[in-house]
Amino acid sequence: MAADRRDARALALEILGRVERDEAFASILLDHAETGLEDPREIGLLHRIVLGVLRERRLLDHVAGQVSSRPLERMDPLVRNALRIGLYGIHRLERVPDFAAVSSAVELVKRGGKRSAAGFVNGVLRSALRGGATLLPPQPSAGDVESLALYRSHPSWWTRRVVARLGWERATRLLEANNRPARTVVRTNLDRIEPDALREEMTRSGLEVEPARFLPQAIRVGSGSLRASGCLRRGLAWVQDEAAQLVVALFGRRPAGRIADLCAAPGGKTLQLAECLDPSGIAVAVDLSPRRLERVVENLRRYRVERAFPLAADVSAGPQPLNTTFDRVLLDAPCSGTGTLRRHPEIRWRLSPDDLKLLQRRQRQLLSVAARLTAPGGRLVYSVCSLEPEEGEEVVREFIADDGRFAVEDPRPELPAACAELIGDDRFLRTSPDVDGLDGFFAARLVRR
Repeated sequence: MAADRRDARALALEILGRVERDEAFASILLDHAETGLEDPREIGLLHRIVLGVLRERRLLDHVAGQVSSRPLERMDPLVRNALRIGLYGIHRLERVPDFAAVSSAVELVKRGGKRSAAGFVNGVLRSALRGGATLLPPQPSAGDVESLALYRSHPSWWTRRVVARLGWERATRLLEANNRPARTVVRTNLDRIEPDALREEMTRSGLEVEPARFLPQAIRVGSGSLRASGCLRRGLAWVQDEAAQLVVALFGRRPAGRIADLCAAPGGKTLQLAECLDPSGIAVAVDLSPRRLERVVENLRRYRVERAFPLAADVSAGPQPLNTTFDRVLLDAPCSGTGTLRRHPEIRWRLSPDDLKLLQRRQRQLLSVAARLTAPGGRLVYSVCSLEPEEGEEVVREFIADDGRFAVEDPRPELPAACAELIGDDRFLRTSPDVDGLDGFFAARLVRR
């Protein structure tokens, strides 16, 4: 679909189609689409429609299924997504009049070359208007997992896992948190500016900001245009959730010697590592994909980092071509991403239970390689943006049992005092959207004895 670059709804329809058809990530497409919108309100609407439809897809499809004579799976994808946008406007966009939600969805179908379906879309949405809130699923009773999954628009299999692991009350809060927009957080580039000065500068540019909860370099951003403020373009800060920043903080304030970041793209953690380096240290940013590594290179240039070196390599089968050891090794392993469902809601519709075991095998393999790259006396940090035990503590405990050279080390002495509550009795770092407002991460600091 050739969307009008100034039209948030048309861009939203195009992005939703690519997410479904090409398994693209909405966050990346939204970043590109922003450049075609000048009005901050249109940018906000674009983000809200795309991420809202993806978060509540199951609920929206439930509503459509009650008023449509045609099953959703048999609809043209463009028509199906236009219906979802219309239903989201009716039920979730309070400032959009109902007639506008209907007419704009019908217009999207026409502009997308599906004029013959315009009457069908109009009829379905008008039926949805007549049904109103009665078409929405009721609030679930305690213990009714299937109703909870529908009400909070999550896959049933994952909802069952979460309820079994966390209990009903905590699981309900987590699913609710996954459907709320995540706060934008930036990390201050300490080589260029102090956090207090950066907050003052961001405030002068019209942003609402506040110190983050755990790390002094982290700043939470409220309303206002981060892009327009210029702090990213000028290399004063980069977008990075506080949980991701905490992973690197496990190494300590000034890690010395040589550091390897084994799954580096897009490079936020590499920047943080390089910033914290001892004056004699260097960092190597390794990633399998040369294309993804281009983003790392771009960020290194923008932030004027001179002691970090990109390397395209597949280390899954062994430590070549590095063929050396490092004082610090970071393995932020590929994972399910269930800790980031609020930022990447499309993940919940792509993931299956079988994926977790496949990912676990890959993580164990990569952790073994990372161990071979860690020098005696060195530190190895393993992390995943996942809430699943199979990808977190199970991987680490199996690895420790197999390799007696490594032990889990308590990271609290290296962290600000406020972070102590994030470290469990098992010395693992865990964060979760429903508990502390951070992305869901698991991380462990290991020492090679």
